[in-house]
Amino acid sequence: MATIDPFSAEIVRLVRSMSDDAILALVKNQLGSGTGAAIASRAARAVAAGRVGTGRRGRPAKAIELPAAAPGKPGRKPGRPAKVVAAKPGRKPGPKPVAAKGKPGPKKGGRGRGAGGAGRQELLSNVERVVKSGGGLSASEIAKSAGVPQTRVTSALKELKLAKRIFQGGDRRFARYAGDARSAEAASVSARQNAAGPMVKKGKRK
Repeated sequence: MATIDPFSAEIVRLVRSMSDDAILALVKNQLGSGTGAAIASRAARAVAAGRVGTGRRGRPAKAIELPAAAPGKPGRKPGRPAKVVAAKPGRKPGPKPVAAKGKPGPKKGGRGRGAGGAGRQELLSNVERVVKSGGGLSASEIAKSAGVPQTRVTSALKELKLAKRIFQGGDRRFARYAGDARSAEAASVSARQNAAGPMVKKGKRK
C-alpha cells in the first residue's frame, strides 16, 4: 500500500472511528460537494456529533445533517507546497518600423549625371586630340599619352570611330588610329613589317 501524508491519515482515522450511519449520511449528503478541506471538516464534525449523541453502548447515534458549504475558492491543503503559477508570456515584440526611404544621395565623388556626361566628353576630346596629333598610334600608346587606363581608351576609340571623328587601320594588335584613314592604314602596314623583321634581298649567285 502506498504511503499517505499525515493529513490524509488523520482523515482515514476519523472516518474509521465514525459509526456506520454517520458514514452513510456523510457520503450521501455531503461528499459530493465542496473541496477536500471542507469534506474533512464535515467528517470531523460528524464524528464529534456521533460521539456526543451516542447514549447507550451499542446504539448508533443519529446523524446530524450538516449545511452545505458555500461555494468559493478552494483553500490550499496544509502540508503541500503552493502551486507555482507560471508567468504569462509577455507580448511579443512586433516588427520593427521600416524607416522611410529618402531620396538617394549623390554618388561618391560628387558626380551626378551631368558630371558623368561632362567627364565622358572630356575623355573623348582628350583621346581625339592625342590620336590626331600622332601619325598613327596603337591603343596602348594613346592610353599612355592621355594618362587614362587602356580599357577606357578602347571604349572611347570605338565611339570616336563610329562618329567618324578618327579612323582605324588594320585590326587586333596591328590596329592603328589616326585623324585620316590613309595615315591609319600606313601605320598599320608599317607595324606588320616591323613585326616580321627587315626584308633582306637575296643576291644572285656567281
